[in-house]
Amino acid sequence: MKFARELAQPWGLLLAATSAGVAWAVQLPVAASAGIGVAVLAAWAGVSVATREKEPAPREARVLDVAAGSAEENWLRRAEAAADGFVSLSDSLGHGPLADRVADMEPVVRETLATLRRLAGRASATGNALSRVDLDAVARERRRLERELRSAHADVRADLEQALTAVQAQADVHARLSGARDKLLAQLQSGALGLDSLVARVAELTAATTDVTVDTGAVRELSDQLEGIRQGVLETEQATRRSLG
Repeated sequence: MKFARELAQPWGLLLAATSAGVAWAVQLPVAASAGIGVAVLAAWAGVSVATREKEPAPREARVLDVAAGSAEENWLRRAEAAADGFVSLSDSLGHGPLADRVADMEPVVRETLATLRRLAGRASATGNALSRVDLDAVARERRRLERELRSAHADVRADLEQALTAVQAQADVHARLSGARDKLLAQLQSGALGLDSLVARVAELTAATTDVTVDTGAVRELSDQLEGIRQGVLETEQATRRSLG
């Protein structure tokens, strides 16, 4: 219960003890002093529970749909299979030093996979946005406007220049989207293959290790490898979010 947990918080207990001590110091009976302490503790816990319930829940990162049959879906499925393989290997280790170290890596694997899911969704959204910009049509329109500008009268030049700016903006948007999608797909591939490699190394280490002897250097390399994968996908997510606004 939330109320019971708040009763056990050290700050509440300290406040209650202080209140009871003050009451005893002014020569109130012991029972009354204790009652004051209990009342203060109960009030503090009640206020804490009410305050926490009003606090907004932390905002979760939005997960977009992944287009069926897309390249990003294929790499996401590969990453999911690798993560499942890692968990399966971890479960098969039972107990021991190596099992403990591998189990500690599971939350990082799950976090990495969750980030890859977001990247895959963003890749699909970016691909969908790209399909709305006909780059060939934009190029043709730009060439036409440039030709017209060369022979345009002064009274229409401003309008033509404005139209050319709008066409160029479409080309710039396409370039940004294309670059972002390429980066997302490259990171999805890197993340999926990195998790695949991690599973293979864990399997190799499992075959060469007993519960008594654990190659701490090899385990550290596994942790470093996983942290590198995690950092890579997080940095890509942040970079594409900045570039696409």
